[in-house]
Amino acid sequence: MKFPILILILLSTMLPRNSTAQSLADYQWKNRILLLVDANSNTDALQSQLAELTSDKTALKERDLLIFRVTPDAVYASDGNTSKLKAVNIYDDCGLDLDFKGTLLLGKDGGVKLKKPFEVSSQAVFDLIDGMPMRRSEMRESGKN
Repeated sequence: MKFPILILILLSTMLPRNSTAQSLADYQWKNRILLLVDANSNTDALQSQLAELTSDKTALKERDLLIFRVTPDAVYASDGNTSKLKAVNIYDDCGLDLDFKGTLLLGKDGGVKLKKPFEVSSQAVFDLIDGMPMRRSEMRESGKN
């Protein structure tokens, strides 16, 4: 009787697991997300937007803000490495058309807070975030307000 149980345990450890799969929900209540969406990850518009938004890394960190580049085929972290996020899920979850090119801001609650074509100033993004009730509470707790 112990032998079949041992085999089941061994087999279960060898099966692929979905725990490595990521979704936007994995970031909910921890991070705000900026999605830079374009046909490919190296367009001038997307690269210009990325440079604008990453120019103040301290401001990104203070706001728990993560940036991803999204194309119809893949999702990349701001450093250019491929993310485990699936592009098709992002397009579906955010209600994006395949022809959308621009910036989406997702709040910590997972809701879309901003959806605009490129280029959005980093100050406009930061001002929008800083006006959110959750961010205002964070600033009060850290003594920055």
